Amino acid sequence: MSEFHRKLSLEYETLHIAKENAFWTAKMGLDADVDAAGAAFDESEKTLGTWLQSPDRLSEVRDALATASTDEERTALAGWLRTLEAHSIESAEGRALAAEIIDMEGALARKRESMKLGYVDPTTGEFVRASSVKLGTLLASGETSELRQAAWQGLRSIEDHVLANGYIELVKARNRLGRMLGGEDFYDWKVRRVESMSKDAIFELLDGLMAKTKDAHESTLASMEESERQPWNFRNAITGDMTREMDPYFPFAEAVERWGRSFAALGIKYAGATLVLDLLDRDGKYPNGFCHMPEPAWRDQGQLKPARIHFTATAIPGMLGSGQRASTVLFHEGGHAAHFANIDMPAPCFSQEFAPTSASFAEVQSMFLDSMLDDADWQSRYARTKDGEVIDFPVIERGLRARQRGEASTLRAMTAICAAERAIYEIPDEELSAERILKEIRSVENDLLGMDAGRPALSVPHLLSGEASAYYHSYVLALMGVAQTREFFETRDGHLVDNANIGPDLRKAYWQPGNSKLFSDFIKALTGKTLSADALARSASMTDEEVLSKAKASIERLGSIAPFTGKIELDCTITIVHGNETVATTEGGSFEAMCETFAAWVSERA
Repeated sequence: MSEFHRKLSLEYETLHIAKENAFWTAKMGLDADVDAAGAAFDESEKTLGTWLQSPDRLSEVRDALATASTDEERTALAGWLRTLEAHSIESAEGRALAAEIIDMEGALARKRESMKLGYVDPTTGEFVRASSVKLGTLLASGETSELRQAAWQGLRSIEDHVLANGYIELVKARNRLGRMLGGEDFYDWKVRRVESMSKDAIFELLDGLMAKTKDAHESTLASMEESERQPWNFRNAITGDMTREMDPYFPFAEAVERWGRSFAALGIKYAGATLVLDLLDRDGKYPNGFCHMPEPAWRDQGQLKPARIHFTATAIPGMLGSGQRASTVLFHEGGHAAHFANIDMPAPCFSQEFAPTSASFAEVQSMFLDSMLDDADWQSRYARTKDGEVIDFPVIERGLRARQRGEASTLRAMTAICAAERAIYEIPDEELSAERILKEIRSVENDLLGMDAGRPALSVPHLLSGEASAYYHSYVLALMGVAQTREFFETRDGHLVDNANIGPDLRKAYWQPGNSKLFSDFIKALTGKTLSADALARSASMTDEEVLSKAKASIERLGSIAPFTGKIELDCTITIVHGNETVATTEGGSFEAMCETFAAWVSERA
């Protein structure tokens, strides 16, 4: 390793760690002085941004790559070249605007966090404070249409709030930067930088999926009463009482143990990483699960430096559906963590979650693993009440029917968020107003869904955030990759649950290379097939009979798949926290002991 390459890596690592530590403090609400924590994060983000944007540093990397003498050096410097090219801003004006945008994003985030959010109780007429997480849960499983409508209106109030508190000005500034750097608009520039794809190429894939799911969605709508087609009733009408019916089989207190056992059975390891998990909702905490890597894994002078990874959920103990939601987040964010912990490359630029790391490919890892929770064989083996009662097949069947009924509609609702964000950035600056933005959003929603969306677009935190803006399409593209990945393992091995080949195979094909390949190249490396919407469309268009036949066969196959009964060893140190409080840890003890401590702590709060 040359002195230049190592200096580059260590400088970046120091700035990245400082920024990510400040991010965690601000987003988790760990500092009583919210404004000071937010400002500290903004400053650390600008410092790292300035380092990445430097045209001089990019020039130095190009010169060093031209004279590199070893394969390791060439690999590392090629990674730095892609990273710096994705961030470099040659003009001083552009760098100043990028820094200004960070300040605007921080100000908007603080105004959103301080918003008096909640709903008007339809029974009492009183305003009830509630986080967006709680509002979303009420929207899905509130007992009356009036309560669900009140929760939906609470979510809609976020749109008016952000539009009145800086979002419009932020869109204008982002578009100005995107065009300055060669994009049609901010959205186009961002996706070219992150996905190495144009906006048009991404929406060509999404439009193809919409064409293939149109009939299934319209069939679902046609089967519903008019009252069920209201945006606040649609999700509840699809799932019925399944959230309530599934709830006993996903006790929140046991979610961590099931995550660990299932991942251990899949052969997933975390390569010596340190994991910090903050799993409960609370005031001042970011209202969405996420996974960040404060210390990226990389090989320094031949020695692997393990990652430090933080991830979060927003569960509410005792609330209907909280256990299932927590399980989903643990599998999802735990999938992200497994991906980034297992990267083994000669520079930290390969193992950070920002450009040129493909957001879509990163989401494949998390969404592939959380998809297993919906599988009949996983539920049959793992879903239990707190007293050990096994889930009955009729319950599994009703869940499968409900999920299949809403599969195409769910994909279209996700795509509506992407298309609405694209439409916002395509509005000419002189026409940008709250009224025009809301008109565009509602137009997109009704075009794709036949109604206003149950989840209002601007209530989705990604659209406000700097790092997650022009990002939501990644979830839909990722589902395409997930469907192809699932098909590959099912065809080759016959099953996903407790398949010990999955961890090693994902590590070799998907995880170890970091961001050294493009999204489509990764998918082809494992599956041998080009990225497409075909597998996802096939899955979304299956009949109930096909779904149930596959489910029954998978459960019958469990007799030949030995359950994992050993100690849970994930090759990592895990600490579960709640804000500044340490709840449980594997340090000095076992995974199982940590789970017992966590379960007792959660039970006190249910």
